[in-house]
Amino acid sequence: MAQLLAQALAEGQIAAAFQPKVALAHGRLVGVEALARWTSPLIGPVPPEIFIPLAEREGLIADLTQTILQDALATCAVLRQHIPGMTMAVNFSPILLDDDDFPAQIDSALLAAGVPASALVAEITESQIIHDSRRAGATLKALRERGITCSIDDFGTGHSSLLSLLRLPFNELKIDRAFVTNCSSDPDARMIVQATLGLAREMRLNVVAEGIETEAPETMLRNLGCTIGQGFRYGRATGIAGILAERPTANLSA
Repeated sequence: MAQLLAQALAEGQIAAAFQPKVALAHGRLVGVEALARWTSPLIGPVPPEIFIPLAEREGLIADLTQTILQDALATCAVLRQHIPGMTMAVNFSPILLDDDDFPAQIDSALLAAGVPASALVAEITESQIIHDSRRAGATLKALRERGITCSIDDFGTGHSSLLSLLRLPFNELKIDRAFVTNCSSDPDARMIVQATLGLAREMRLNVVAEGIETEAPETMLRNLGCTIGQGFRYGRATGIAGILAERPTANLSA
């Protein structure tokens, strides 16, 4: 699999697909998230939960990230011509935060695409423990100083926790779909979502709820003060043509 992944990166088999993010107040498209997709000519589609950890273990995560980042920023440049102010979220492995050159590499990618730093949301999924929090914090601080939003992904699961918010300079958190999808029917999930939103307000953090699939959780989240939603209710990951053709609007059917 490691050899297939290296070959896939070399041959351009991996590309980004884009999932909409909408403002819950009015249902309009405000951003998208770039999601890595790999379809191997030998074995067919390979799930990200398989090839991304593999890339981290085999030292291929930097190459994979550059592939997706360049694709995402090029797409962002086009989308912003049609929808001013659009943001592009890209996932970054915590491994990359140990690289002192990482912020400069992002600078180069932004410059090449002609996209302002304020259009980029750097989502950090703590799939691995960040051992050097001081270096990671310095990297995130450097990104924030450029105007890039630093988001902690899958908050409340794995290593993405309160400790991360305490020691690292994030300015956005994403509530994991495990709490969002059934929050309108599961009292415990609702309690966690409500507490997370309260914490975010106190810490002055932007909040994105991922995993919204139906109207009920959307309505509840909007009433609780969540600002941005993401999930199948607004569209699955697609190409740029799909994003422009099917811009999410308010009152979508489930």
